[in-house]
Amino acid sequence: MCIYSVVNVDNLKLYEPSILDQEEEQVLPTIEDFAPDAQAELAEYTVLQNKSRTTRQGQHYLWQIGLKGQLPGKAKWYSKEKVEGLRALPH
Repeated sequence: MCIYSVVNVDNLKLYEPSILDQEEEQVLPTIEDFAPDAQAELAEYTVLQNKSRTTRQGQHYLWQIGLKGQLPGKAKWYSKEKVEGLRALPH
């Protein structure tokens, strides 16, 4: 069943917080505050995460690898066969 919410734009109002309720101006933290090096390019090939998965065929291992000169957010998951094919990984 595809049901869509319909809102009349004329009924929308700009939210303005009450001046009386304001205590002090709060500054929300930015993404850089939580992970300052998240936007830095990787200097070398890096294993960011690993995980294993059990199936009927056996145990499968996956590694999330960030490539040199790439942002950590662009890292991809590789299987054991593909990791063995990447000769640049020291480990």
